[in-house]
Amino acid sequence: MSRADGYAHGTGDHCGSTSLRNLATHYGWGLDEPTCFGLASGLGFTYFDLAESPHRGFFGRPLWIEDTFFDRLGVGYDLRQPGVAPDGSTDDDRWDAIVDRLRTRTAAGDPVMVFTDIYHLAYFDTGTHFAPHTLLVVGVDGDEAILSDSEFDAPQRVPLADLRSAMASDAVFDLGYRHLVVTDSEPTVDVADAARSAIRDTAAYMLDPDAVDRPLGRGAHGVDGLRALADDVPTWPDLPDPRWTARFAYQNVERRGTGGGTFRRLYAAFLDRLVDDLPPIDVELVDRTTTLADEWTAIGTTFESASELDAATEPAFEALLSEASESLHDVADAEERLFRDLVAAVGQKV
Repeated sequence: MSRADGYAHGTGDHCGSTSLRNLATHYGWGLDEPTCFGLASGLGFTYFDLAESPHRGFFGRPLWIEDTFFDRLGVGYDLRQPGVAPDGSTDDDRWDAIVDRLRTRTAAGDPVMVFTDIYHLAYFDTGTHFAPHTLLVVGVDGDEAILSDSEFDAPQRVPLADLRSAMASDAVFDLGYRHLVVTDSEPTVDVADAARSAIRDTAAYMLDPDAVDRPLGRGAHGVDGLRALADDVPTWPDLPDPRWTARFAYQNVERRGTGGGTFRRLYAAFLDRLVDDLPPIDVELVDRTTTLADEWTAIGTTFESASELDAATEPAFEALLSEASESLHDVADAEERLFRDLVAAVGQKV
């Protein structure tokens, strides 16, 4: 059996930032989860269509936070992206090479970060595709992988065949066996400097996503994506299963690893960590971010209430969606103001 000796599993709010926090603990960087989330420019917004029910989805984070975290701190890493198998090789050859890498790196003491679709992980017991869900492979035992998953109190064991399906899924986004491992565990950038840069990038992404040199993936992004959601919500009664669409929206606000308030509560905690160490960030900016998290939580409650009605044909269903839409427009305006003020505070005009 290969195993990353000394690795300490721990749960948290969000799969990506918890995995980063667990790696930070493993390598001795001394960073908590909110700090990891913020340094990764973890806050964002993506609104997208789905081919199957619930037909609409959104994330309160961008897709690229994990590798951004390592870039921000100047930590060396090897990221394997989706792509075509090399000439003369098969997909089976590619997977065999990945398994060899998982065995070798975990045996050397390095957990491997992988990006999965929880639909294929039996311990979630779900019929819903949800990706990318980030976790760490911390060992390989025969034909099983040992996984450190933020949502479970103990490491989980899954057949390598199931992990393959989870890493190869393209049901939500094309995961393409994407995985990452630290190659040089010594940070080279000061945390305060990294935080300032992270805030600038978060604001740039939210205010003008196309100007950010990162792969955005499909959908509408940033504040514009939030407004696209607000505009679209009143049309949801025409979808095949609108009550499930509303339920899924609630889950993406308050559950599914968001830390509450569509990740805004986690970001407020990050900013709060900086009040003493990064003077341009003050309590007023923290309070405004916390207020946004509270407003998102209220929107989530509205979606939840709509989902619990007996039928989407009830007038109350349309009324609740209309209420959510209006609140989302208000939140979009408030977020635009907040991010302009945040980037002004750390010294770069957007």
